[in-house]
Amino acid sequence: MMLRPNPFHKWMRLIFVSLLGLGLMTASGCLPLSVWSEKESASENEATRALPLRKIARTIEIESNFVQIQFDPQQPDQLQSVWQWVDETVIPLSTRQRLLRNGLRVGKVTQPDRVQAKLETLRGEQTRGIVDAFLESAEIASHQMQGAKTIPMRIGKRYELPVRLPIKGTRVVFVDDEPQPVGRTLFDPQFLFAITPDRGRGNQSLTLRMRPEVQYGDMQQDWVQGDAALRIDVRRQSWSLGQLEFELTGGEGDLYLIGETTERQSLGRDMLGGENVDQMEQQTVLLLRFANIPTPADKVAQIRSR
Repeated sequence: MMLRPNPFHKWMRLIFVSLLGLGLMTASGCLPLSVWSEKESASENEATRALPLRKIARTIEIESNFVQIQFDPQQPDQLQSVWQWVDETVIPLSTRQRLLRNGLRVGKVTQPDRVQAKLETLRGEQTRGIVDAFLESAEIASHQMQGAKTIPMRIGKRYELPVRLPIKGTRVVFVDDEPQPVGRTLFDPQFLFAITPDRGRGNQSLTLRMRPEVQYGDMQQDWVQGDAALRIDVRRQSWSLGQLEFELTGGEGDLYLIGETTERQSLGRDMLGGENVDQMEQQTVLLLRFANIPTPADKVAQIRSR
């Protein structure tokens, strides 16, 4: 007689096989879903912490500082003592002679502390009153530019640094050029330096090409090619003085001085001279410091961040 299979035994075998499979899975390392989620979160956090922080690459930064000094006719050479701590030989002799004929002196400051202290003495801040301080903060105390400013730059791009406010009306501007001086009558002229940074010979060296320019006349609209498309550019006519262009080369922290000659003549007096609200004659001294120059590591980090 044949025995029929017992349904109860069949279900027991199925349950036993299921329990055996679950035990093998647990023994081989398989865990419930909740445990897996916790482990994945912990792994993600560890991976995030392990990633290094991306360093923001520094850009080129030039600090400009305009120092105004009241001119004393009884002491026309009051600024002469400052130049004993300035090396003018960093400018080639031929270029230096052209600048001197046009009333401009340029050099690298060799003792910044002494130069700063002397300029502070000449500026005589202790004699300034509350009204003078307010007028300077409002930028209406003088025709010249004043105060400190940081200018971020990029290699090969042109930047404009005005050295005084526009002179209202017409003015005859003379430039001592060869073979003879040149004079032009300009309407509302504004004097500035066109600055173009370039890489120096060393890894942390920078060269600034400085070109004196005079912008004049009414604003004119033009179309220029931008980085992505055409854009509208509004600017004035410009008299670019390429024959007076000079270069400042140095490393991070180097300081340069630009001022007038003792004779106060030609372009130098037009650019760096002027009067305050009291109609007192003033001189402006321009200090340029190489504040930031990116290192090779900064350049690599900048390329990777793009």
